[in-house]
Amino acid sequence: MKTAIRSLAAFLILTAAAFAQSAPGIVPFGQAFGYQHRLGAIFYAPGYSTWQGTVLVGNSATGAQSITVTANSGGVSGVASLSDGTSVPLAVVFNTSTPLYIMDGNAETVTPSSVTGPFGCPAGYLGVGSATQCVTVTATFANTHGASAPIVSGDAGIEEAFTDAANQGGGLVYWATDTGTVALNTGALTTTTTLKVPTNFISAGSSAIVKTTITTSTNWAVGIAGSTSAFCTANTGLTAGSTCLAFQPSAPANIGTTSTLTALLFTVTGANPGAGAIKARVWGWTPVQANQ
Repeated sequence: MKTAIRSLAAFLILTAAAFAQSAPGIVPFGQAFGYQHRLGAIFYAPGYSTWQGTVLVGNSATGAQSITVTANSGGVSGVASLSDGTSVPLAVVFNTSTPLYIMDGNAETVTPSSVTGPFGCPAGYLGVGSATQCVTVTATFANTHGASAPIVSGDAGIEEAFTDAANQGGGLVYWATDTGTVALNTGALTTTTTLKVPTNFISAGSSAIVKTTITTSTNWAVGIAGSTSAFCTANTGLTAGSTCLAFQPSAPANIGTTSTLTALLFTVTGANPGAGAIKARVWGWTPVQANQ
């Protein structure tokens, strides 16, 4: 583990000055996470979030629908380009595990129920985004989306990194993500954020801050279902500006070829909050086994 930590530290130093793209309002980074996606057996999830795709044929109705999409691949067929100048197969970014964020006037995040392809893009659409290979994505849509709508990672590159790591013989996936400012649910002790993190992980810590003073509750913590303080233990600082900086290594529940995602939670005790808002950044790593 010490060797892995030293390698990870070196990797982060190399990439700390660069910036990764993200889905606005879903994983609002805006911080210097870096473009690099891999160093040896360490797979860096934020680097996997830098691909971008395009809707070629959209859905005219909501519910279970199919759309045709492609990835902007710099002229290379059947791959998605990353910002470090490398590429990954389309199956790494378009699969039934990876959420997709469609960035248009009806923006939403969907997780495909099925993906078929790649195949040659339909006649009349060749060359869009310099790509010739397309896939069909079937999902449950809350909104309609037309041609030319951009698509990016809906999970900060986490599932993409898991998929590629499994395909490349396994390794250690490092991930880091940020909630942005989240108003607390005043009707319950738990606030479920839109941010997703792996269900299986080794917590490397968190940094959280109260953005709006929390009233009526006695403390707050950051975690997931079944482990409400996995990232930040109960903190009694309730006024705006109070922080929680935690470093809590923990063993993963289990290790597999992939890991599902679960919502990050803010949990208070004592009473439902009368008001309050929290912003948290969490980070950790997940060991992934080879899928063959």
